Amino acid sequence: MTKLNKNKPIKNNNDNRMDILESMPIKKAIWALAIPTMLAMLIQVIYNMTDTFFIGKLNEPNMVAAISISFPIFMIVQAFGNIFAIGGASLISRLLGKGEVEQANHAGAIAFWTAFSVCAVVAILGLIFTEPILLFCGASENTIGYASSYLRIMLIGGLFIGMQMAMGGLLRSEGATKESMVGMMTGSIINIVLDPIFILFLNMGVAGAAWATTIGNMFAFLYFVNFYMKKKGIISISPKLFSFDKKIYADIFKIGIPASLGMILMSVGMAVGNVFAASFGDDVVAANGIVMRVGNIAIMLAMGLAQGCQPLMGYNYGAKKYDRLLETIKRSSLISTIMCCFFAAIYFVFANVWIKIFINDVTVVNLGVKIMRVFVLGMPFIGIQMILMIMFQSLGRSVESLVLSLGRQGFFFIPALIIFSNLWGFDGFIFALPFADIATSLLSISLFIILRKKLHLSRDALIRDEERSYIDDQLLDNN
Repeated sequence: MTKLNKNKPIKNNNDNRMDILESMPIKKAIWALAIPTMLAMLIQVIYNMTDTFFIGKLNEPNMVAAISISFPIFMIVQAFGNIFAIGGASLISRLLGKGEVEQANHAGAIAFWTAFSVCAVVAILGLIFTEPILLFCGASENTIGYASSYLRIMLIGGLFIGMQMAMGGLLRSEGATKESMVGMMTGSIINIVLDPIFILFLNMGVAGAAWATTIGNMFAFLYFVNFYMKKKGIISISPKLFSFDKKIYADIFKIGIPASLGMILMSVGMAVGNVFAASFGDDVVAANGIVMRVGNIAIMLAMGLAQGCQPLMGYNYGAKKYDRLLETIKRSSLISTIMCCFFAAIYFVFANVWIKIFINDVTVVNLGVKIMRVFVLGMPFIGIQMILMIMFQSLGRSVESLVLSLGRQGFFFIPALIIFSNLWGFDGFIFALPFADIATSLLSISLFIILRKKLHLSRDALIRDEERSYIDDQLLDNN
């Protein structure tokens, strides 16, 4: 294996990234890595909301509901890219922490080319089974036409949607969070610009929203490919480095699959939620969809902060710098919790304003206000949940990652949705998600407490080994 020479840059323009991971003060390193990722996530949320915003200006609740129904399938396509974004990033950052650059290159090439193949297959299967999938996700006779038009176009660009997710993660694995931000922002800004042109001026409706998203993701994908072709990264995605490696696939999948199961279960949860919402009427589907899009501002910022810290946590764990790892977790959790509490207060107080931004239908607005004011009850707990979930992924802790990925949707949300809705109707429906967020956060904290004890023991053992090595060296010198 090639060892990392800390006295020389690995490649041109990469020494600053390694300084951030190795020796920069934790507070400064968190912001240096997280701000670009948070900005990229914010832009991504804005572009996701832009579709709903401009469709809402047509004042057709069934179109807004159709986008909400299609969104879980969009997330599933992203989830397959996320296998390699999270699993690949976790492995690569740990390998770089150990100084194994050649193996990190090999892992990068495997992650890229496998993601490319998987995302293409998923998009094709989605195109074949579009209508059955939409009916399963809660489409009614009023929304199926709009939803089919929207989703088919999105799936034409499914490869780019999945690969944008995968490649953003690979860049973050080596600390290139600014470059990851630029790529994501490129696609998002193009989407935002095209939305009003396609939806309103060309009168394309939901089809225009889908084409804007597809074109934006295609440009983001091209930016990322150009970055690697110009050899600006620490790692490489050259096809020459690709070969089947059972160990690398195992390391990628043991973290990537649990993480992506979380996204897939989230998609299933949203689909099941839409089915229950549809039982209360299409207006509830529209209102709930708007609340989820608005709530995503805080959730994605928390996720951006956590993903920005991912290479820092993975690198320090690989380098056995346990004190820096624990300090990173502590500081980022505090920042994320404060941020989520701020957004919870803003959403609660100005719920009416947020819903009216997207639609002026009185029924939808009133329903949206009620849903949002219950939704925010779980928001103060989301920050620490995101940090700890990414932390377990970064450290290669597959069991904890799997438990948390299954927990929010599989253990808590979907069962609560079924039980609460049957017991208390619409009120039970809207209380299921905050219950799931609180329960998942408590579970993640419990798992972290167990892990922290192990990290303290590992740190103490490492200190003892260093002390023994120092004493042995002194004895040899004296002899």
